[in-house]
Amino acid sequence: MLALSPVAAQETGAPPLAEAESPAGLVGLRLEELYATFGVPQKVYAVRGQEPWQDDVVFVYQGVDCYIFEEHVWLVSVPAAYGVNVGDTRTRIQETLGERGGTVYEFPDSLLFKLPSASWEMMMRVNFDEAGKAKAVFIYRSDM
Repeated sequence: MLALSPVAAQETGAPPLAEAESPAGLVGLRLEELYATFGVPQKVYAVRGQEPWQDDVVFVYQGVDCYIFEEHVWLVSVPAAYGVNVGDTRTRIQETLGERGGTVYEFPDSLLFKLPSASWEMMMRVNFDEAGKAKAVFIYRSDM
């Protein structure tokens, strides 16, 4: 469950944040909620965008990178989500997402998959390396 602090997760035996089934629950958290839930990040770094307004500050918790826009998490980078893992082949990921229903949008170096969401449109993007294996999995608000 994403609402557990790292200490509470250890005490209850909950899986680490990086293994959560639905990391989309992190998207939309305000900074104070992120900090209150997970504490001080293990690492903080900046990502430069093509335009100044695209710059992000990233908080890292248990292998999950939380990208901050203004005062909210708008994108997370995770090692696994919705049955998709970094290192999986493109074919396996297409099969996995196809079983979940919905449309998979294909691009030469990535796949996009629209996630169910009641609040705002959410997408999952999987980036591939030259060998056709997933090298990154992102969950994000597509309206930002």
